[in-house]
Amino acid sequence: MKIEFVKKVTEMFGTHEMSKHIVFDPVFFINGTDEDDQEIQSLKNQLVTIARNQPSWGLRRPMIWVPLELMITNMKNDNITIILKSHLTEANRMNGDLALSDKQLDGFLLSQHALGKIMYFKQPEINNYIILYPPALVNILRSFITDEMFWPAEETLSIVLRRMTITGKIYVRDLLKLWQQEQFQHYIQDDDIKEFVIKVLVHLDILVLPKRYLGKNDTHVDYFLVPCTVNHKMPISFLDKKNFGNKTIALVYQLKMSSIPSALAFKLIGAVSGIWPIKEECDRPLLYHSSAVLCVDKETEFRIIVEDTKVIVYLTHISSRYSISPDIAASIQECLTFTLEVVLKFYLSSFGKTNTKIDVTSLFQIEVGEFCGRYPCVLSISEAKQTSDWVCDIGNKHCSRYSLLWFFNKTQDECPSNCPGLEETVLMSSPSEKQLSRLASQLSINNCRRLMTHFGLLNDWEDIEHSFSMMPLITKIMALDNWRRTKIKGKPTKSFKNLLDGLTAIGDERHLLCKV
Repeated sequence: MKIEFVKKVTEMFGTHEMSKHIVFDPVFFINGTDEDDQEIQSLKNQLVTIARNQPSWGLRRPMIWVPLELMITNMKNDNITIILKSHLTEANRMNGDLALSDKQLDGFLLSQHALGKIMYFKQPEINNYIILYPPALVNILRSFITDEMFWPAEETLSIVLRRMTITGKIYVRDLLKLWQQEQFQHYIQDDDIKEFVIKVLVHLDILVLPKRYLGKNDTHVDYFLVPCTVNHKMPISFLDKKNFGNKTIALVYQLKMSSIPSALAFKLIGAVSGIWPIKEECDRPLLYHSSAVLCVDKETEFRIIVEDTKVIVYLTHISSRYSISPDIAASIQECLTFTLEVVLKFYLSSFGKTNTKIDVTSLFQIEVGEFCGRYPCVLSISEAKQTSDWVCDIGNKHCSRYSLLWFFNKTQDECPSNCPGLEETVLMSSPSEKQLSRLASQLSINNCRRLMTHFGLLNDWEDIEHSFSMMPLITKIMALDNWRRTKIKGKPTKSFKNLLDGLTAIGDERHLLCKV
């Protein structure tokens, strides 16, 4: 039976791109109800053999680490799973001459994290705790990410989980109720640890803090989105709306892999929904399994759908695709491309690959086009640039001009030397989110920082830069939006004149505002 099983599994997955991570032989048939099953011991022996073949096995470690490693082992034996970093620092000082310096302690913690012995995130707001027992986080996740057959018997809790799988939405109060169950209380013993765990889950894109929905006030958002728990697919009617094709342009990322893993799709959707707000209808987020509808502004929205080996994006304007802003389309494309690259790096790093040696741009191809017959009709960027129109397989004619809105026209001429700049009436008006996004695309990251410093918002800039350190365009957009919303003494309103004065003060005298 084992020989036949190995043969069939090898036929199914032997050519898979991740086949080198699969152990096809030996296999073990384990009886989970038999404590004396010899196959369990055979499996243990095989796991030890695999562990010894890992690059980290047998590597020499600094002797000075030993006292702290023994302390952590003793804490685990005492069922301490999550500890304040300050407590471990104090315990470290008790080692006298063998105590690590603060820098050495951070290096030790990061090394232990890389080996999977602990979990430590050297990120603002989540670097104050250490998860000594990594399976604890897995068990905490089981409180709300689990199959229906494992849902709690208590009806109120089951209703919470059922609602979450339908809407992709969980309220903080409901999440805390789930953690009050006896099997989870051991891991989350006080409010500070609860807050830390929530921040870690947000950092990992498991919980997504929703961007405030357009038109709502600035009240505190008391719920999270959980993309990985939604099991309903996007209704086909969302692509069948009247004149949808005439209002839409399409962007497709064709990944060069046999399939897109669910984990990658969930992380991509989670990351994107943290940048743009999920659209809502009847107080329900339009978040679905591997897809979502997101708001750009009052007139523009886009759909993202992950299926097979494609990430499909439809950008729609309420009136017509001819009214789609080139700057909005190109900004969305750049943000999506960068986000996809970051997600791919994260995914590949989970298989032990070194990010610095991987050109993730070679892992996908970008295609542009239009919506046609319920599917995107696309062609490569080079093909779109070489032809003004094309006829698809079903005989429809498509125009390249609007499909290429996804990319900035970098050959656009600068203002002539005699350009007077903006009119006085325009200078006194307030810039919109859309106009600030266009300005962000024109500014360098350094000039944006200098501009925020000129406005007295350096601390705000540093906080935003920390939050979006891997996304420079989003950093600039969020910084300018923060300036627009922040009350500054002596300047009750924000105007283009303020921006012009700021740009002049930092020495950037290009006519950037003429382009927005």
